[in-house]
Amino acid sequence: MSKQVRAYASLTAANLKMYLRNPVASSSLFLALIVLLVLYKVVFDGPGPRAKLVIVDATSGSAAVLVQDLRAVQAFDVTEASPQVAKAQLTEGAADLEVVIPAGFGQRDTSGRPVPVQLEVTYRPGTAGETTLAQLKATVDGYDESVLHEVPAVSIAAAPLHIRSAGPIDFLLPGIVAFNIIGSGLMVAAGTFSSYKSTGVLRRLKATGISPSIFVLSHASSSFVLGAIQTAAILVAAGLLFNVHLDLAALFVLRVLAYLVFLGVGLAISGWIKDPQRATAVSQSVAFPLIFIALLSSALPSGISEVTRYLPVSYVTDGIQQIGQGASLGGVEPDLVALVLWAAVALAAAGRVFRWE
Repeated sequence: MSKQVRAYASLTAANLKMYLRNPVASSSLFLALIVLLVLYKVVFDGPGPRAKLVIVDATSGSAAVLVQDLRAVQAFDVTEASPQVAKAQLTEGAADLEVVIPAGFGQRDTSGRPVPVQLEVTYRPGTAGETTLAQLKATVDGYDESVLHEVPAVSIAAAPLHIRSAGPIDFLLPGIVAFNIIGSGLMVAAGTFSSYKSTGVLRRLKATGISPSIFVLSHASSSFVLGAIQTAAILVAAGLLFNVHLDLAALFVLRVLAYLVFLGVGLAISGWIKDPQRATAVSQSVAFPLIFIALLSSALPSGISEVTRYLPVSYVTDGIQQIGQGASLGGVEPDLVALVLWAAVALAAAGRVFRWE
């Protein structure tokens, strides 16, 4: 027994050293997904469109507070100009939005109430001037309430509901991690074993007298450690780049178990299919439908979902959805138990069908 344990530990350490000697080959997909997170941060997570807003102030200074409020809005690049210059800028495209503040702005009637005025707003369609109209209206409404103390006849009082809110990264991150798991766990494992067969590595290991189950378990352990590190690195990168609202600890545990399941499936395919090229093709044929099911899980017809719900990818998808709705580790316990059972079955099958030749 001690001999088998030593053999297992030695092979696991040897596999980890092999990954360290060639980190690009063993982590190319993982590195590409990290780059994808960075690109997403640069391209989509920056500030929204900025509108070039030109103000025509016909008052004698009574609109100074409103102008200051507009300058404070990050979506606006504010300048002031005469009516002729402002109109020319808007026509030539040097401005996206023109706001004319009439001379009667800020005046009050005999009872001391503000005289109703209307700001004249002209925008260029299809530009940031059009997309920022809502922010312009919100700024003016805020001026009415805070400065003039006038509330429209119909208004709303909005307050945030204190629940976990989700941003775009909360929907992108689970898909990135799932892609990494299925890719590196299933396809890479099958490809690695196939290369072992084609290069004669398995024949040399067979001569040592090691049992197939020990070899499969050692390879699974080293790949599991690598996958857990990669998953943790992706989650850390997402946490540093974005304001992630998901429970990262629960997501990590779910992903690690999922990695173990798909790793076992990949090892089982490579052990069952003798031809290395066919093993790679079969692993891809299994992986891509699983990715398809994961992406469209909520849109599958009931007849199909009744079958696919028992697949490991469905437990992963359900766990992600629960975590996205604010669940912690205890909230996804049924999915975790199912993934543990699937992992045990997949790894047992991998050891059962493995052949040296």
